[in-house]
Amino acid sequence: MKRCIIFGALPVGKPILQPNADDLIIAADNGYAVASSLGITPDITVGDFDSLGSVPDADNLILLDTHKNDTDLEHAVNLALKEGCDDFIVYGAVGGRLDHTLGNIAVAEQIALAGGRSLFIGDDSSFTVIRNASFTAPLKSDGRISVFSLSEVSRGVSISGLMYEVADFELPRAVTRGVSNEFVGKPARISVDDGTLLIVYDT
Repeated sequence: MKRCIIFGALPVGKPILQPNADDLIIAADNGYAVASSLGITPDITVGDFDSLGSVPDADNLILLDTHKNDTDLEHAVNLALKEGCDDFIVYGAVGGRLDHTLGNIAVAEQIALAGGRSLFIGDDSSFTVIRNASFTAPLKSDGRISVFSLSEVSRGVSISGLMYEVADFELPRAVTRGVSNEFVGKPARISVDDGTLLIVYDT
């Protein structure tokens, strides 16, 4: 898999995964300042820079119009998909404005529908979206993890290694049944045979 690391607008307060030499690094708008504060130089900087406040003096700069149909982060993801990336780590895109977080969930779903995988990492919560796939959660002794269906019905849902386990379960979209499961210090795995799941967990 080809990995892309994207920096969004929010500050990153926890240690990050250090990029490899072959990772594609993209800063979206104020993500340029976030990456710079971490000593990281993006390969691509993209945005209308309304959050940053000025157009940065960056290499490989893509300046977007403020009147557009996608967010700066969605544009960054689409650039990476065109570059062949299918593994995404996104920082600075969880929390802050609720509408932006919901938009980023939609972006994570787009990545899953394209056959890729993603992890949107926040200081307090992180999330991923999987489609007809599985997710192995970080090994944690405590904390909460919740599962929602983004499909009308997700079928063949299995959850193991958490306080509440299920096998070959059907999870409808408009229910809260998957909220507030708990880590118990075991390897936790969530999978779905037919459908799209949003998985949110304490960072």
